[in-house]
Formats: sequence, C-alpha cells, structure tokens
Amino acid sequence: MSFAEHFGVYFTVQPRRSVISSQLDPVPNPKGAELANNGEFGYVEPKEYQIKSRRKYPHSLGDRLFRRETSFVKYPCSTFCRNFVPNHTSKNFLHYHARTYSGQFSEDGTFFFTASQDFKVRLYDTTQNFPWRLYKTVRADMAHWTVTDASLSRDNKWIAYSSISPVVHLASTIPEVEGQEPLDFSAGGYNDMHRSYGIWSIRFSADGREIVAGAGDSCMYVYDIETRQVLLQLEGHTDDVNAVCFGDESGNILYSGSDDQLIKVWDRRSLQSKQEAGVLLGHVEGITYIDSKKDGRYLLSNGKDQTMKLWDIRKLVSADKFRDMEPKDYSTRFDYRYQRFPGPVGSRHPNDCSVMTYTGHQVLRTLIRCHFAPPTTSGSQYVYSGSSDGKVHIWSLDGQAKNIIDVSAASENKAAIHTDPRERYYRLGLRFRGGGDSVACVRDASWHPYLPIIASSSWNGYSAEEGRVMLHQWLEDAEEEALPETKDAAINLDGQDDDYDQDDYF
Repeated sequence: MSFAEHFGVYFTVQPRRSVISSQLDPVPNPKGAELANNGEFGYVEPKEYQIKSRRKYPHSLGDRLFRRETSFVKYPCSTFCRNFVPNHTSKNFLHYHARTYSGQFSEDGTFFFTASQDFKVRLYDTTQNFPWRLYKTVRADMAHWTVTDASLSRDNKWIAYSSISPVVHLASTIPEVEGQEPLDFSAGGYNDMHRSYGIWSIRFSADGREIVAGAGDSCMYVYDIETRQVLLQLEGHTDDVNAVCFGDESGNILYSGSDDQLIKVWDRRSLQSKQEAGVLLGHVEGITYIDSKKDGRYLLSNGKDQTMKLWDIRKLVSADKFRDMEPKDYSTRFDYRYQRFPGPVGSRHPNDCSVMTYTGHQVLRTLIRCHFAPPTTSGSQYVYSGSSDGKVHIWSLDGQAKNIIDVSAASENKAAIHTDPRERYYRLGLRFRGGGDSVACVRDASWHPYLPIIASSSWNGYSAEEGRVMLHQWLEDAEEEALPETKDAAINLDGQDDDYDQDDYF
C-alpha cells in the first residue's frame, strides 16, 4: 500500500503483460493431498486404523470419542479435533466505533488483542467465557490515520503497534504499568523530521528480543529492542513492503511480501551483501499478507490477484536467476481499494513456483489477511483467510472449501440496541442500502490455538466505518441445532470507567 495509494490517488488500470491464461488448479489438487499426507502437516492416521462409520455424521463428537477410547492407537489431539471446524456464529460480539485492522489470539490462547482506527490497541482476557474481560487499552501515541498492525510477544508481556510513521511503540501488557517506549526505525534517528513512510506490518521474534517490520519505503527492518537500534535495513523490494514475518524459531529466516508482487526469502547467516536468498514468484498483483508455518519451510500469502498461495521455500528462484528474468512486473495497477479486479482470477505467472493456489475469496478494499490453522487442533491441515465479501473462507490443503462463514449475513441478523443517539439507525434495527457499502469486510481472522473457535475482525456499519469482532465456533449439526436464544443488547459504557474504552459488548 503506497503512500499515494493510501490517500486517494487513483491509478489507471493497465493491460496485463503476457501471462499464462486463467488456469485454476484442479480441486481437489493432488499436490495438496500429497502435502496433507506426507506428515509435515500433522499426524497422518494409518489406513488400517481408519474406521468407516455408518453414522449419518461420521465425524461427530460421539463417533470420534468412541474411536479414540476403543482404539489401540494413541491419537494426537490434532487428529481428534481436526474435523471440528468452526461452523456457527455466536450471538455475542464486540463492537467499536472505528474500523478494526487486526485481531489475533495470543500463542497460548489466553489473550486476544485488536488494533483499530480509533488509535487504540485493546487486550482482552480470554480465559473466561465470552464476552471477554477488557484487560488493558493502549492508546496510540503519534499515530497517523490508523494503527496499521500490532504484535504480542510470546510471553504476553509486551505489545507493539505501528502506524503510518517510522516509529513503532512498545507497551507493557500489565494494566498498572503506563507509558510507552518509541522504537524509531528511521535511519536518521528519532529526531529526524523526514517521516514520509509508514510501517504496515510488524512481528516479534520468538524470543521477544527483536521486531521485524515492513515499511512504505520499500524496506524491511530488523530492530533490536534491548539496544534500541536497527540491526538490518534490507532494500530488496521496489514498492511498499506490506507484510513481513520470521520464518522459524531461530530468527535467521525472514520473509517479506511487497506491492511489487514478490515474496523474498532472507537468510541472516548470509547477508554480507544484503541480498535475498531467493524469490518466490507466482502472484501477478501486490502481496497483502504472509503467514509462516514457523518451520522454515512453508509459507502462505494473500495477493491482490484474488488468490492465496502456499509456498515451499525449497522451490524458490535464486537471486541470480531472478535478475536474469524479464519482464518482472505483471500488475495492472488497479486500485484494489475502490476498483474491481480486472481479472482474470487465476492468471498465472510464467515462472510460478507456488505449491498450491486457493481461490474463492476477495482481496479488495484493504490488506486482507490469511493464516495457517493452528497445529494443535487441526494439525495445520487447513488454511483460511478473511475476505472483502464479508466471509471467512476455510480450505483444506488440497484446495477444497471446508467451510465458508458468512460474517456479513450474521451481522445483519443482529440488530444492536444503543442508547448513543449517534447509533440510532442500529437501535431501530434499520439496514442502510444506499450511500454506503452494507457488506462487511473481514480484514482479519484468528483461529484459537486450542479451541474450535475463530474470531473474525471486520468492518461493518454504514460505509463500513465501524469495527466488529465476532466469534465462530464448532457446533455439531449446526444446521439443525441452535444455541439458546439470547437478547442482542449493547452495554453503553459512555461515562463509565475509562478502562472500558466505550467498547460495546453484544
């Protein structure tokens, strides 16, 4: 997302350079099926122990429990739970008067944190049933336009957030500890007045000592928190770096995704020349998000070409080989925030080295995020993504749609009751059809590491100017059963303890 793009400069759609015509992968894809069964994505149940059930619902909870208790084989938790894919939307949700840009569970599942356009990062205690207790609110300092991203350290002690500024702020998660530490990523130091770029993506390292960031100056940075210094400034891209992450637990492998349509792999053990280890080619529009399986091998990415791709970095194109390739830019330069994708969906890069391509979702309006399903409850057998069509899409590794959660429809069916006159159109239960987009845009989604629950973070309301976090859980026979009816009512917290931050609980 370039600076000019962000503030409303429109671009003319250009003809796409020669690419292989739209060529969608077969579904189910044998390559994905092979991945699912090779043992790298969770435990594979031996065929001799696979019991074919005669029940109507062969993967029901009772059937799975019976198989586990009567089998001589000790099944891992991921094998037992991998069929419990969230399929039901809870009636409770969190509501904000500003767009929600990210929402994620902590690695141990005890916290959930959101970053919103009202310049607040909210941390919730998820150890109790929903609605969660608001644990702490961090108010963003020196933020511009919005909080673009947030990251929680693995020990849950620190939370960092970024904005359209080269300064990342670090705050303690302890409610009684106030104050924030500015971490300046600009080369000119904290007093440098040249602040023409923002930071779109940040991630803590596994040990919590470093932060990697992707910025609008086409660079990726690695920052040492203890010394307050930028350790690396990598200049391998030619456009905004929208997404970054560490590739493994050691912190030696780094990934970066950019609007130049490239994903680059960096190895810190061989960075004397500051050159990438290789390039992952396949997207024909800019990259919006990347997620690592954290094994130093597999990577997931979302692109503005309306595809999500699974990569094996062993298939990367070497830096030397990449430099000899022409042409390299296949983008149409369409403005993904306002324009329709010129298509066709499935346009393939001539040198596509991805393992799998997933389609069906929409990557428009904002930088839509995608993730691997957690290994404990699913064995990473699924991948999922938000979507600008108001849905959470879940695929199995072989490309089959496992489930599609319609967040937009669930939002419409819940008429909130507010006492704030600014929200009177919600109180009356009206649905606006003109002057704004009534379809929710799911920007982020997070699968709980140990429970069959997904929390979606979306833009809702008139012209999608509000934010909402909704819970989607696994419910056996969800089509025939329903949770007990509860009254959809908001708690107006205006004038109460400021710690509540005027969040609305439903």
